[in-house]
Amino acid sequence: MKLRVGANWDIAFLDAVQGTSVDALFGKLPFDIVGGARPGFVLPQINRKDVEHYIEACHDRGLEFSYLINAPCLGNLEYSKKGYAQLIELLEWIDHSGADAVTVGLPYLIELVRTRFPRLKIKVSTTARVNTVRKALQYEDMGVEEIIVDEHINREFKTLEAIRKAVKCNLELILNNICLWQCPYNYEHVNHDGHASRSGEEDHACYLQYPGYLCLYRKLTDPVELLKSPWIRPEDIHHYEAIGYEHFKITERFKRTPLLLENVRVYENRRYDGNILDLFTLPRKGAFTPIHMEYFIQPKHVNIMKISELEKVFDLEVRELIHLDNKKLEGFIEHFKDKNCDQMPCSSCRYCDIVFEKAAVVKKEEVERAAQKVKNFSEKLVSGEIFEIPRFHLLFRFPLFKWLIKRMVRRQLAATSK
Repeated sequence: MKLRVGANWDIAFLDAVQGTSVDALFGKLPFDIVGGARPGFVLPQINRKDVEHYIEACHDRGLEFSYLINAPCLGNLEYSKKGYAQLIELLEWIDHSGADAVTVGLPYLIELVRTRFPRLKIKVSTTARVNTVRKALQYEDMGVEEIIVDEHINREFKTLEAIRKAVKCNLELILNNICLWQCPYNYEHVNHDGHASRSGEEDHACYLQYPGYLCLYRKLTDPVELLKSPWIRPEDIHHYEAIGYEHFKITERFKRTPLLLENVRVYENRRYDGNILDLFTLPRKGAFTPIHMEYFIQPKHVNIMKISELEKVFDLEVRELIHLDNKKLEGFIEHFKDKNCDQMPCSSCRYCDIVFEKAAVVKKEEVERAAQKVKNFSEKLVSGEIFEIPRFHLLFRFPLFKWLIKRMVRRQLAATSK
């Protein structure tokens, strides 16, 4: 087993994982001309020198590093002289930084890297949604060294086995993604995140992750969705090794080191005695690096006092409201070896509902209250209430007032990171 882990830029983490199954890290600047699959404001605010120093530290410890250029949309910048020059400048720096590989979401970038920067290995991002044999073969024909398989087919064993038999390149599976299974908001969400991590677009809008609220709302109103989500239990890795998978990915890039280390140790030991939700990216105080508050203080786009209500929305810990006992999930995966969930509605099966009832404890009233907070805020984005700019915003012309308001909002929003 080889583990690939998101870079939170803490050198101490690299020291802590020496001698483990971790063989590579992946990450990117919070903002660059391409963008990635996470909005820049949730990521550590590092610069190019920080990245170069981190890559050097990885190499000193025998670890590889892959730079992410995996946004699903370039905004057509590649079709202009200026945009093309910006792409080349970024790739030249990535090459110079010592990165071993790039993780790419678009065929155009695959061809560009393969032609102009042949030293760099190319990995296909999960944002490319490689989930069939034909797709995998077509990407392999483009000359890529590795494909990160669409996590939504993590429990489709027949498809996974067929893909593994069809291609010779490395294949990688994501272990601890908590997205809704076959999420209808996924394409919109990832596309939004790509634009929200592209340099030059920070001031065009105040991205509030509407698809993320819908996703969280679904999980709170119907908690069995947490079990249906296509993550992989630490104890079940051997089932994937049995069909030829050796490379596995642990997210997230904005987890603080203690939690990231816990994730590595759990999957390294292939066992976890506790609430399986501890391993996933769900609202949890103190687990993630602080949000970049300045991004949200944009009085020309939104009512910043309404934005401050985000504190109420995320003032919860899902793991305290819902306990999904990992021990009681032993054997859960066996059902999916002979079933294809894509070919039937959940209502005609109810396997996950039955298992969830036995394995989970839900604080229903608290979960309902949390769901209502999420709904109340998301509705403001649809109704337009969030964009009703009060007259006092005109006072932002005065530096002292602007500083005072920013300080107040920053303090309120900071509560989401504690």
